[in-house]
Amino acid sequence: LAADGCMVEQHEYRFPKCVYGDKRSRKTVVLFGDSQAMHWFPALVRVARERGWRLIGRVRAGCPPAAIRFSGRCDRWRAETLRRIERHDEPDLVVTGSGVVYGAIVGGRRLGSKASAKHLRKGYARTMRRLRRTGAQVAVMKTLSWAPNRIVSCVRDHPRKLRRCAFDRKQPTNRAFEARAAKRVKGARLIDARDAVCLKRICPAVTDGLIVYRDPKHLSATYARTLSNWLDAR
Repeated sequence: LAADGCMVEQHEYRFPKCVYGDKRSRKTVVLFGDSQAMHWFPALVRVARERGWRLIGRVRAGCPPAAIRFSGRCDRWRAETLRRIERHDEPDLVVTGSGVVYGAIVGGRRLGSKASAKHLRKGYARTMRRLRRTGAQVAVMKTLSWAPNRIVSCVRDHPRKLRRCAFDRKQPTNRAFEARAAKRVKGARLIDARDAVCLKRICPAVTDGLIVYRDPKHLSATYARTLSNWLDAR
């Protein structure tokens, strides 16, 4: 997705036409959100191709899909993207993801993480309800545990001691705002991949010879592709 120029960067305001899978299919799936949604693309595009779905990518780095005030360019992009989903995409399914606790602006003031999480929960629920009104099913990807270190450099420096690069599965992430929002919306389904990515207590840095995370908050594309069958089943 990013390699095709379909990941809109934070300084950009554009709407690339990014369609994958069977472009003539009567079944349309939209991937919508920030980079936490984007890192599921390698798995989702494989599912789309196998199922004969039309897959549309609508993702922007550093821009929450939650209906909050965050930044002028991001907020305009979100509003226009939702209109395009409603008026042009006509999705059967929307897969969305967002994990960062973005600082919401309320009353002209940027809030801290605890206060922002409350606004993100409410704003994400509003976005999901709007997506549901299109008639689409909504699948919400639960945020994975975040790595406390640089996984790639750790594996490079400790190739024979990979346990050093593993981390506690209970690493704090984002106050679970996306999971709480999904529970408030009828017809939204939360998909939790932690059992697929992590062991009972730790998250390994390498699985079957593949580096799992490309940075502390995102799966590597190579590893994400291996989750396509798991994701397909859900």
